[in-house]
Amino acid sequence: MFSINKAGFTKGVKYILISTFCFSAMQFLVKFLPQIPIFEHIFFRSVIGWLLCVAYLTNQKISLIGRNNKMLIYRGMVGSVSMFSFFYLLSQIPFGTAVAFKYLSPVFTTILAVVIIKEQLKPIQWINLLLAFSGILMLKGFDPRISFLDVGIGLLSAFFGGLLFIIIRKIGDDDHHLVILHYFMFISATISGIVSINHWVTPTLYESLLIVLIGFVGFVAQNFFTIAIQQKDQLSLLSILRYTEAIYALILGYLIFDETYTFLSFVGLLLIFLGLILTMIFKSKEKSIEVTN
Repeated sequence: MFSINKAGFTKGVKYILISTFCFSAMQFLVKFLPQIPIFEHIFFRSVIGWLLCVAYLTNQKISLIGRNNKMLIYRGMVGSVSMFSFFYLLSQIPFGTAVAFKYLSPVFTTILAVVIIKEQLKPIQWINLLLAFSGILMLKGFDPRISFLDVGIGLLSAFFGGLLFIIIRKIGDDDHHLVILHYFMFISATISGIVSINHWVTPTLYESLLIVLIGFVGFVAQNFFTIAIQQKDQLSLLSILRYTEAIYALILGYLIFDETYTFLSFVGLLLIFLGLILTMIFKSKEKSIEVTN
């Protein structure tokens, strides 16, 4: 069972809820700047996050180079591909659906863990994964706003998002979490900056202020997520609570952007979340059994 303090929430729970809210807020704000090219969005967000990382690490006299240089570079490259493809989805398909693709990452994390780390996967877990993938098929089959290209890019984003967890696990806690984030932000800022040169759109003062806000909110989201995981309590519950981001996204998409969903496409979304949540619940029970034994 999960141990919750008398107030009802541990620090980890509080931090993960703040993190998911900030991630949703960031993605929500991006939708208000459709005139700014996607790679330029990524460039500004990455530069702002990188500057904040460097400022903190320098102030604390923590080396920017880190220890696991090779893995830190891999993390930066993989994270960049995942972020680039996800930002593309935000600009092309409904808000809630884009976030649904993002939450296929645990599916790929599980599969990669079996292949790379040699973790054992039980039949019930494969069934849960099948539920999630059937949800994607329903989205494609019954939502005409989603093209096959969008599906491919969504799966690419989810795959690299899943691979990201494997890489971070291999890095471990040898490097400060902001050192890891510093590499990621620097690499994504460099790539997106180069790509943006020929398609640059100079933002107005209002757009610039909104861009700064997006970068700051994204930075806060990343940090609270990392701090939540570092609490080392209720890891399975924290993973489940990350799905509150999808709830925020669906509500915001419906209330603010007037996004509507057909019954079958909504069923597809439910299947995705059901498959993933059941996977996390199974892992939670498995860990509880291990502790009891």
